[in-house]
Amino acid sequence: MASRDKFAFVLYRPQSAGNIGAAARALKNMGFDDLRLVGRGPLNDREAVKMAVHADDLLASATVYPDLAAALADCSLAVGTTSRRGGYRSRATPLRPAAAELDALAASNKIAIVFGREDRGLTNRELKLCHRLITIPTAPEYPSLNLAQAVMVVAYELMMCASAAVESVRAPEFVAASISDPMLERLAEALVAIGFIPDDNPEHIMLAIREIFGRSGLTAREVEILNGMARQMRWVADGGHRTLAEKRRAGRKLR
Repeated sequence: MASRDKFAFVLYRPQSAGNIGAAARALKNMGFDDLRLVGRGPLNDREAVKMAVHADDLLASATVYPDLAAALADCSLAVGTTSRRGGYRSRATPLRPAAAELDALAASNKIAIVFGREDRGLTNRELKLCHRLITIPTAPEYPSLNLAQAVMVVAYELMMCASAAVESVRAPEFVAASISDPMLERLAEALVAIGFIPDDNPEHIMLAIREIFGRSGLTAREVEILNGMARQMRWVADGGHRTLAEKRRAGRKLR
């Protein structure tokens, strides 16, 4: 069973102070207390306090970050929310089955649930920092949820999973985004260097690679291996292939 302090709820550039307050109230209702705001303040806005009701303490303790990467730096897994479909969003997992898996992973990992702006949600720029996507099933005639409503539904499902779960096998401990993101940047540079992905649009493939790693999670040892692979690819691309060819011709060990 995951501790509820293992989840961070991140509101990316929320437009409505009332929604921030209502989200704080929803989190307190469900027993969560890690509210993070990206690019929004101050936290003592009258409308926010009014909508928070008795969760004004949670509102006051919310942390403001300058950008999304900073808000996710200490989290091992970033989960974006979306109501739109198509492209990478078509692989979004419905909330209920996703919540059970996230609850199990949160036993050993800090997990961020990311919510986008009220008017447009998360764009592809923000999605590239998320490892997985979840969606809340709704009536197709009107799928859009209010921001605070979406926070409440996600928090409720996570609370129910935490209440029902029975601890069994310990989940693996994954590295935080502050460790995995630099590795992904090195890997992208290496893949561009060897011509696997185009240098004018590397994110097209890197979003898929991030999703692959997000499904499995990355341990410290795995990040170390991937960093080594990236360094070796860059070395080969920068002329190291000639050294490798000479070693093979001479029958010498490659490493």
